[in-house]
Amino acid sequence: MTLIPAFADVAAQPDASLDVIALALASEFRKVDAAGALQALDDLGDEVTHLRHGTLSTPGAESELDACVRVLGGTHGFTGDREHYDDPANSMLDVVLETRRGLPILLAVVYVEVARRVGIPLAGVGLSGHFYVGHFGPDPPLLIDPFAGGAFVDLDAGADANRPWRNHEIVMRMLNNLVGSYQRRGEYDAAIRAARMRLTLPASRRLRDHLRSELVALQARLN
Repeated sequence: MTLIPAFADVAAQPDASLDVIALALASEFRKVDAAGALQALDDLGDEVTHLRHGTLSTPGAESELDACVRVLGGTHGFTGDREHYDDPANSMLDVVLETRRGLPILLAVVYVEVARRVGIPLAGVGLSGHFYVGHFGPDPPLLIDPFAGGAFVDLDAGADANRPWRNHEIVMRMLNNLVGSYQRRGEYDAAIRAARMRLTLPASRRLRDHLRSELVALQARLN
């Protein structure tokens, strides 16, 4: 049985892998089959490896990214949940692995973690209102939209925006999504839990003060 550490413990680790920290996040809200989720990622990685060594013989970043897209977006149909976009389940890695539907950022986590298992250097790329996956081997990087089934995209955003996000940044945005989602449902206990979890992540003093203010405001609404 795979045991996932408490979220606060994982959040304190500067080198925490994205799959483990995402599963630790999910386990703060519900029971999670961590072993099953990690095995699912391993199995998807094996499929990418088989595809690369079988039908895709052309080396390079585009071929590597295409292998991930063919397996995840093609064979397994990972895509965005347009019908129930705001559902908190779309922010839970284990659920997204099972349903193959989720928010852009969680789909990006799936791509990044599957790729990491086979040595493909993918990273999440956060822009205003959306989240992409990038291969930062070439310059400029190759970007895909996991919400659109892995479609390649050409963005006009500046160079500062097209950068790989660190794992803790990604998880902070996941928690921001959950705070908002739970608030809109009137589930303030869960929103407060997510807001408290944000304070365990690395953040600037200014951001930390802002997050504390939001937490206080949420607690006032519950009381």
